[in-house]
Amino acid sequence: MYTKEEREGILWEFHRSGLSAPAACRSLPLFPNKDNLYAWLKLEEAGELTAREMPDRAERMHCSHGEGSPAFAARRPGAEPASPRKRRAEGGAGKMERTGRGGAGGEPPEQTDWRDWGLEGLPDDPAERAREAEVRLAEALAVLDVLKAPGPGSLTNEEKHRAGEAARRLSPAVRLADVTRTLSIPKSTYLDQASRISRPDPKAALRERVRASFEASGGAYGPESVTADLRRGPGEPVSWRELAPGDAETPVVASEKVVRRIMREEGLVARKAAQMRRRARYRSYRGELAERPANVPLRADGTHDFRAPAPGLLVVTDVTEFRLDGYRAYLSPAIDCFDGWPICWRVSVHADSDLMVGMLKDLVGIVGPTEDRPLTVHTDGGAVYMGREWREACGPGVVRSMSRRARSPDNARAEGFFGTLKCDFFEGRDWTGVPFDEFSRLLGEYIEWYRDGKLKKDLGWKTIREYREERGHAA
Repeated sequence: MYTKEEREGILWEFHRSGLSAPAACRSLPLFPNKDNLYAWLKLEEAGELTAREMPDRAERMHCSHGEGSPAFAARRPGAEPASPRKRRAEGGAGKMERTGRGGAGGEPPEQTDWRDWGLEGLPDDPAERAREAEVRLAEALAVLDVLKAPGPGSLTNEEKHRAGEAARRLSPAVRLADVTRTLSIPKSTYLDQASRISRPDPKAALRERVRASFEASGGAYGPESVTADLRRGPGEPVSWRELAPGDAETPVVASEKVVRRIMREEGLVARKAAQMRRRARYRSYRGELAERPANVPLRADGTHDFRAPAPGLLVVTDVTEFRLDGYRAYLSPAIDCFDGWPICWRVSVHADSDLMVGMLKDLVGIVGPTEDRPLTVHTDGGAVYMGREWREACGPGVVRSMSRRARSPDNARAEGFFGTLKCDFFEGRDWTGVPFDEFSRLLGEYIEWYRDGKLKKDLGWKTIREYREERGHAA
């Protein structure tokens, strides 16, 4: 067990080292495993731990962990590291200490920190002193160009090779020996990275398909959706290792882990509305203007059933607001609860009865409800939905349904559609200078893609159109 003082001392040494957590736990004496270090860092962020220097930490750790332990002796500051053979002979149970990230051949120099790259320790000879200063400057600029790293120890061997080559291009004074010494990488490992980098990328064809799938979704697909999209298409699926370059049709079998790694390497990040500042939601409630109709989807146990056995039986609707460059746009859609099909929609700069009642008339004209096959239209308690015009537009074949007051989950199906739409289409894009007509056109194109092209997990990774047509219903 580590005391609080010991944990705070370890945190101080970790921040001072500039190493990544795994590298610090491997190379620094008396450090815990990386899981414990991550947990302590979270406690530090919460203010429960404060990193501070403890000069006598080694002596206290020496007493608390036992002097006779071979693992302790191997990690004691200044101790001569025991060879693997000697450690096995002494019965040591600890793992062999690693000397670098995949290093091959020879012991790497002692790990360096940004503070070691200053002007201290430069040679007295003026010419050599100037050359060494130029070397350190070029290396520091090269590392920063490769990665905004907290220290050289945070770089992988590939990144160290890239930084070293960048430094050698920046200044002819930088020698190979300078690079390997400063970046703490064996010469053999450094040269091996050059051959690794020059090899053809085995995932090149898959990268092309992943990027194409992501871009076709407008940046809406995450790794799970891209993985499902890759497996669609005519013919027998092939492994991603067998995918031919330029093949954009054959279904590809690739694990989500591989796709996720490629998307991370390529910088393909799906829009996440939850990571952005949420704007105030539009509310159309103006009080109890009339008696509320029954809440049809509400069950006796307080939950809701937004399912329908066939199209055209249960529809949800609501209004959402988009704040744009100098104006606001409002969308009123009708969503079929059978499969989420957007039956019709209207967009306007005014959230008035013309928008919502006009959408309802479009809906009745498309579905054609009758008294023998009525259409239930579920809404929230907005002023228009309680008004006379809405009631008259419903007609004899339409059953009104309304949420309870101040219960947004009562219309969760419509709210879920708006959340997906805002995340996929609206948030994270620059709408400066986009006029209403252009915005309305782009919004309509997205809703059509949502209906005909977006893969939905709850429909078995099929589009809404495919799901409906497979069940013999007219689109």
